[in-house]
Amino acid sequence: MSSFGDYFKLTRKEYDASVNALNLFFGAVIGVSLGSIGDIDVKEYVMLLIATATAVTTILYVSYSERRYWSILIMVFVLAGIWGIGNADDNLFDLPAKLLPTLGVWAAMAVITEFSDIAEEGDELD
Repeated sequence: MSSFGDYFKLTRKEYDASVNALNLFFGAVIGVSLGSIGDIDVKEYVMLLIATATAVTTILYVSYSERRYWSILIMVFVLAGIWGIGNADDNLFDLPAKLLPTLGVWAAMAVITEFSDIAEEGDELD
């Protein structure tokens, strides 16, 4: 007999589906954000790609790394660094307006998913 709390547990497949859905969805949203940047200098574009790739990589570390807290800490530092670079007076590149909020929501959802209760193999859930 399962308890009421079991309804809030994710099975391993549900957890995997959640991680895959987040990555697919936010990857597409970032594509839209970068697609709207218009005509920018190649150097600025490369810097933007490096910053975005670094942020995406650290967000993915949260979902795939065994070192959960370390991954979250690194991700926070990377996102804060990108925010700082994008808001500095002599910034290296202009951030698309919706890029950082997109990365932030993705990061928050990755952390929430990672700390969700996951059923152990063999647990009986209804």
